[in-house]
Amino acid sequence: MNIDFTTKEQVIFFMMTTSISLSHYDYKFISNMQSLTHDKKQITSGQADLFDKLLHKYRKQFSTNGYDPVELEKLIWKCVVVPSLPKYTNANVDWDDSIGKLTIRVPFKKDFISAFRKEMGNDFPDRSGSEENPQWEWNSERKRYEAIPTTHSLKLAYEMLPQFFTTVYHNEVKDIITELEKTTVKYADPTLIVEDGVYIVVNSNNVLDELLEECNLDNTPNCLYRMSQLGIKVDESITQGDPELLFASSYIVECDIDETDQWCNWLSNLNVENILLGRGSPQNGYDRSTGIFGECKNALQDHAFKLHMQKDLFDYDDTHIEDMHSLPVLIQFNSIVEPEQCHGANRNGKILILTNRRPIKIS
Repeated sequence: MNIDFTTKEQVIFFMMTTSISLSHYDYKFISNMQSLTHDKKQITSGQADLFDKLLHKYRKQFSTNGYDPVELEKLIWKCVVVPSLPKYTNANVDWDDSIGKLTIRVPFKKDFISAFRKEMGNDFPDRSGSEENPQWEWNSERKRYEAIPTTHSLKLAYEMLPQFFTTVYHNEVKDIITELEKTTVKYADPTLIVEDGVYIVVNSNNVLDELLEECNLDNTPNCLYRMSQLGIKVDESITQGDPELLFASSYIVECDIDETDQWCNWLSNLNVENILLGRGSPQNGYDRSTGIFGECKNALQDHAFKLHMQKDLFDYDDTHIEDMHSLPVLIQFNSIVEPEQCHGANRNGKILILTNRRPIKIS
């Protein structure tokens, strides 16, 4: 027999029973809500809104127990609901002069945490947090992110935070952002563009300028391949959706197994000779000739590529590496990418992630 709920506090108690199976994060939230409504007799409007969202998130389990989440949402709160203060709902970026660091305070949001960590992993793979390679780090005591003040750390906050929160800048940081926003910058990163038929790299730097001295800039796959290795973006006006140019200009590319001949030809056109078989490769990769891996391996051999297991190639001496006429290309059979392992002595020209979009037949 179902309970005839009259308040949302009763629903909270019901959700803490075994009738509703909550995720770890949701259980902690509901447990906290139970304490707030029982002890303090007060919650915030933000907490109330999140509770209503959870009613719909677990709608199937509520329905199984004979309850309609829409009707549950209409129930009243017995406790007092106070408006959430902006400092608890917004992302706040500030400068802490006492420690000489940028700071970020944000409400808990799992999607933001995952995206922020991923972006930091892409930008700062060694996670050192040094001046040469800055990193936002979570300070558990102060309940905030902190970072060395650099262009990269501020740019990451500026680009990521508005995707998840209303973002407010304070004090010196506000002054910097206000000044920067006075001028609209179309290209924030080093980018290959074409103006009046002339190809140039905008927002370059001294290191890139030196590396580009001997490079003939144009819209050929080989030039765009070189741009991808230097971390230079390529403007859409150059690639224009052309699959081969997009392939050449991207350092990490997804390639479908059914298009193997096509991207093998593209690799040949880029003068690639050596292929590294990376993540997801069978341990006996050299001998494996069945399944998706076998199809890929056979196609690569048909196109005369030299195959190496990733861990094996760099076991050779330096002379062997120097004799290679082009950088090897890494092919992975799963989507976990660790570009920090693909530079320095282990550098490669490109990372291909093999995908399989074939429908699964269920008999």
